[in-house]
Amino acid sequence: MGLGAPEIILIIIAFGGMWFIPAIWGYNAGSKRTIGPVGGLLLGLFLSILGVLIVYCTRRIDEKPFYGFSSQSPADELQKFKQLLDSGAITENEYNVQKGRILNSKQ
Repeated sequence: MGLGAPEIILIIIAFGGMWFIPAIWGYNAGSKRTIGPVGGLLLGLFLSILGVLIVYCTRRIDEKPFYGFSSQSPADELQKFKQLLDSGAITENEYNVQKGRILNSKQ
């Protein structure tokens, strides 16, 4: 007994559905991330679940990028430039410029 048309159609639907589910999932996840919906669709389509995982590894659109704040206080920065001045690496004028920049930007 061979496979008839109804069985073949069911097989195509079953395997086709398994092929398109990660693509749709990738599209939906990608629309909320920086990779975009088309990138998510293509990754889900060609790499299946692995592609969807890659999509989820990208940054969300609503996440604010971290703009690193200076880990040094103004006093630490001034001390660093004072040491450079004392060692002769920078001139008095350069030190005063940096000192003014640090003190004016921290207000």
